[in-house]
Amino acid sequence: MPAQQPNIPYALRPQFDQAVATVHSLGPRVTAEAFAEVAARIGGLPAIMSVLNEFRRLSPQKLRVTGGDRFPVRPLRRVPL
Repeated sequence: MPAQQPNIPYALRPQFDQAVATVHSLGPRVTAEAFAEVAARIGGLPAIMSVLNEFRRLSPQKLRVTGGDRFPVRPLRRVPL
């Protein structure tokens, strides 16, 4: 697994999670095309392949047991007036 958390701003995390879930729901081909497009735009195919190979070690059972098959609940924040 990655050594650090992705650098996604807190306020954008719900949008990111929803976009990823939507792409994933379209199936493996679309997910692969999305990764390939990111690699093409940033020139990062070696980094993407490294991350994908790390995630390949996971199984649905391991994720289910550890809660990694669900997005974490985002806490409500008090907005100062």
